[in-house]
Amino acid sequence: MNPILFALFIVLPYISLAVLIIGVAYRIYAWASTAKGTNGLYLGLYRLVNRAGQHSYVEATGYILSRMFLFNSIIKKSHGRDYGTWLGVFLFHWGIFLLIIFHLHLWMPWITVSEAIMYMMGMSTGAVALAAGFFLLIRRIDLRRIYGLAMNSMDDYVAISWVILILIMGLLMRATAPPQLFREATDWAIGLSSLHPVPPPPYMLFYIHVLAVELFMIYVPFSKMIHPFTFPVNPVLYGKFEDINEVKKSVERKLGW
Repeated sequence: MNPILFALFIVLPYISLAVLIIGVAYRIYAWASTAKGTNGLYLGLYRLVNRAGQHSYVEATGYILSRMFLFNSIIKKSHGRDYGTWLGVFLFHWGIFLLIIFHLHLWMPWITVSEAIMYMMGMSTGAVALAAGFFLLIRRIDLRRIYGLAMNSMDDYVAISWVILILIMGLLMRATAPPQLFREATDWAIGLSSLHPVPPPPYMLFYIHVLAVELFMIYVPFSKMIHPFTFPVNPVLYGKFEDINEVKKSVERKLGW
């Protein structure tokens, strides 16, 4: 096998996965072991400033899950109830979720799905996610124009642009893929997971798409894209439940306000 292909598509996948897992675990550990503010008054593992009406771990967990999968906090907290942004975020994230699930088929070749259905589901979901991604990118640029740099950082643009690139390469690859690509990709994926790697499919768009994903996996622990992994360890699940108004008064007293 070509040494470059071996490095990028045999060695790098293992490195990417290791960096993703270890990096995310370290970030969560670092957050959990760090002091959360004077006298524990800040959000953290030991005391909790929670929304009014949530008095149990069940209610708190429900709140987190609704934020993770319905993104309803965008509507509740946005000025004028920005349903357009909510719809863009919802379609973008759920499109990514579904595409990841679809890709698991590479490791489950015994699940028989017709090529027509696979093509329709993959292309339609990818197209919706891509359109939503462009909408969110344009919206973020517009926010920068209106509100200034405080609303954005370079990480915001890099992350969403990177995902858009992955989606574009995936759609182009799927639209132009030769008939044998899925079988070859399945052999490659199973070979990696079984520690008996085989050469990747000899297809340039496949190389670009996979390489973009591998590098993105390395990027995740060092960026805001770590958020899908940190939502489940939201501090709302820990500590004792306190009335937010009482906590505000306590903070004001300690600060002398």
